[in-house]
Amino acid sequence: MSGPLFGVKVVENTLFQQGPVAGAKLGDLGADVIKIEPKSGDPGRDMMRMVSLETGISGYNFYFENSNRNKRSLALDMKTTAGIEVFFKIVDKADVFLTNMSIDAPINLGIGPDVLMKRNPRLIYAQASGWGRKGPDARDYSFDYTGIARSGLMMACGEAGDPPGRILPGLGDELGGMVCAWSVTAALYAREKTGIGQLVDTSLMGSIISMLGLSISCGAILDQEFIRSKRSDARNPLYNHYRCKDDKWIALAHLQPERYWPKICQAMGIQNLEKDARFDTVGSRGKNAQELIGIFDRLFSSKPRDEWVNLLKEGGCICTPIQSPLEVSKDPQAIANNYVLNIEHPEIGKTRILGFPWDFHGTPAEYHHAAPKLGEHTDEILREAGYSAQAITKLRDDGVIA
Repeated sequence: MSGPLFGVKVVENTLFQQGPVAGAKLGDLGADVIKIEPKSGDPGRDMMRMVSLETGISGYNFYFENSNRNKRSLALDMKTTAGIEVFFKIVDKADVFLTNMSIDAPINLGIGPDVLMKRNPRLIYAQASGWGRKGPDARDYSFDYTGIARSGLMMACGEAGDPPGRILPGLGDELGGMVCAWSVTAALYAREKTGIGQLVDTSLMGSIISMLGLSISCGAILDQEFIRSKRSDARNPLYNHYRCKDDKWIALAHLQPERYWPKICQAMGIQNLEKDARFDTVGSRGKNAQELIGIFDRLFSSKPRDEWVNLLKEGGCICTPIQSPLEVSKDPQAIANNYVLNIEHPEIGKTRILGFPWDFHGTPAEYHHAAPKLGEHTDEILREAGYSAQAITKLRDDGVIA
């Protein structure tokens, strides 16, 4: 036995990122995830062309790998009668059906929630949409970019007066996938008590709004914007970030500045400022914030980031390096906790991949296998569903499977 969802069968009909990420998280937790793809494949299999165009990055398709590890692939033409029959035979014995198609697409295909849940009353039907199932825009199309735009995230980044922040791509889809997987696990628990499944809808919009809970709550409760501040004018200079000599940045995070001000002065060698009337209280530091930030800027620019991190930590201060995604992938703390995994990949050899945000001591999450090739497990899955070798051959000859 491995993983808290060992024994759970998930059938997914997903594309691009949000839905596939949800399936990958369930696979990480031990579920048997069957990815049903059209014979042309999930469009995510071709995403490196767009990634290369946008960023200049080239190489192995990390986009598809990240979203589809720990799955088996069945290539199936669901626009045919025989293809739908194959689908029904598999999903009728599944615990979860997962999709991120638009609200109407599964219904038009004949696999909407009413149809599938009537056939399989224990089924959890999970749909990761763009905007939620209700409301005037529920049927609008969406992608990661539209989700982070409308849900407030682009205006929660950067400094006051800046244009909307250009967020690195995929954040909304990753979060949406995580929230969807979370909802599936809760629905499975509910089914243990009731014996019946249910429709679960999550969305990009809802996931990002939830992540921005503090800022959105400010607007909702006080009818005021949570104002973006400027680094050069932070009212608490001890809760701010600074550029170091090696052009890397460090973040200070002291929400009890009176307690830590003497330690900061000691660690940074500015004991003469501890009792200075301009900076000796929270109020005075706030009033003279620009002056103190200027002093800090000059000090931090005198030593490289890691040296400052060591000095401040030795002095009992709260700080951390500001890291790029590449640095995070090599961070010993991330690797020690399996947030990033060192693996042997069948095609690219030794590499690092995204790990897990949770640690189940009794039923640990695991990386089982790489993202599947298109249709890699078609025959295997059909045999498990009860198809004979002859029946599988006929389905292939008829163009139903690849």
